[in-house]
Amino acid sequence: MLTPRQRLLLLAPLALLMFPFLLWPVAYGFALTFTNAGPFQPNPRFIGLSNYLNMLSDNIFRTALVNMVVFSALTVLVEMIIGTAAAFALREPFRGRALLRVVLLLPWLLSPSASGVMWHNLLNNQSGLLVYWTTLFRLPPPPYLLGLDTSYWTVMAAEIWRKTPLVTFLVLPGMLSIPKVHWDQVTLEGLSLPNQFRHIVLPQLDLLFLTVAFLMLADAFGMSESVFFLTGGGPGSTTMTPGLYSYNQAIVAQNWTAGGTPGWFIAGSVLMLGLAYLRLSNRSKVS
Repeated sequence: MLTPRQRLLLLAPLALLMFPFLLWPVAYGFALTFTNAGPFQPNPRFIGLSNYLNMLSDNIFRTALVNMVVFSALTVLVEMIIGTAAAFALREPFRGRALLRVVLLLPWLLSPSASGVMWHNLLNNQSGLLVYWTTLFRLPPPPYLLGLDTSYWTVMAAEIWRKTPLVTFLVLPGMLSIPKVHWDQVTLEGLSLPNQFRHIVLPQLDLLFLTVAFLMLADAFGMSESVFFLTGGGPGSTTMTPGLYSYNQAIVAQNWTAGGTPGWFIAGSVLMLGLAYLRLSNRSKVS
């Protein structure tokens, strides 16, 4: 059995590697958010919480914050439901199941940027594929799904399409690990699908569901690339997210510290999610 001191010594090489390449840049970036440093600021100075106060007072950021909460909650809920249902359907072997599992995973294998570009090219009302085909066959024009009233839901639908396969991929091994005797018992008792989930699946996979849900939430909090290429955060700020707001401030407006500040807000939110997950998972283990 290793002593605490020996364990620290074993971790020392890893710490030496992480400090210059990870910990130091993170600490330095956090410190810069309290200054007015930038590419055109030769003499940066300490400005305290000004960047954070300016961010919180910006109506666009507040809209982005609301979008982050709503996007994350709704998309993860739908992803968990559809992904779990797909994993449940794939638990029984059938001809072509392996190929189907690979095909279902393809949307998630696309990068967020590629997904955003693809959906934008599909739904664009000027040169999109839907407009092209309806015009070619002289059909009524399709509804414009990137407008003021629809872009909000289109962004969520595209995100659900991309991430649901990951939920299926993560949940399926848990489904397959449930002993066959439980499924035989379900067959004998003639339980309905909701009761199968309630009495067989949920008691054995509750911690897995909790882990996957928090993983998807943490990922959704930083959503930006797909939105950038799909809607650019518009129309107006309808689909703005904190990650995209950070990009606009740092790259478009060339205000680096103002752009880095929302990133720390996202990091803090993810940290709070992590703490909530640890508390809930410990409670789940006890029960």
